Amino acid sequence: MSEIRVLYSRDEINTRIEEMAQQIARDYGEKPLVLVGILKGAAFFLADLARAFPQPVDFEFVDVDQSPADRGEIVQLTYATKIDVRDRHVLVLKDVVHSGITENYLITHLSQQQPTSVEVVAFIDRPQARSVNLVAKYAAFTGLPEGYLIGYGLGSNRNHGTNRPDLCLVEGS
Repeated sequence: MSEIRVLYSRDEINTRIEEMAQQIARDYGEKPLVLVGILKGAAFFLADLARAFPQPVDFEFVDVDQSPADRGEIVQLTYATKIDVRDRHVLVLKDVVHSGITENYLITHLSQQQPTSVEVVAFIDRPQARSVNLVAKYAAFTGLPEGYLIGYGLGSNRNHGTNRPDLCLVEGS
């Protein structure tokens, strides 16, 4: 039987996202920002982070599919709203940054549109799992225990409820 352990409560998540929004706002000032959320996992994160900004920001969503191949990973963009990033600062939001392959692909794709900059913002960063040279410029949480995470948009494959307001770890699964 699996147990569900709360790692971060709704209030702790909200506090951390507010802190991140303030830090990003200080770093970018009044420069035009576009938040690009990778579906589906970053939807909650993007919504909360966008609302926490003291200045206006724009946002878009993309979906990127990653599948194994003989020589590594095949990554392709499967959905994107019309994203205009030319001469703007782009923050790519991801729920959990593991290998960095998906984020690296998206950065390469978006860079073709000549943004001012492209950086990664992780809800959860697991740099120990990287297989490419990628650094998340901002991360809400790092150093989480290994295992299956649910809540706050995560955990869609096990019927534990992605809409949980807390970030939890399923133990004994």
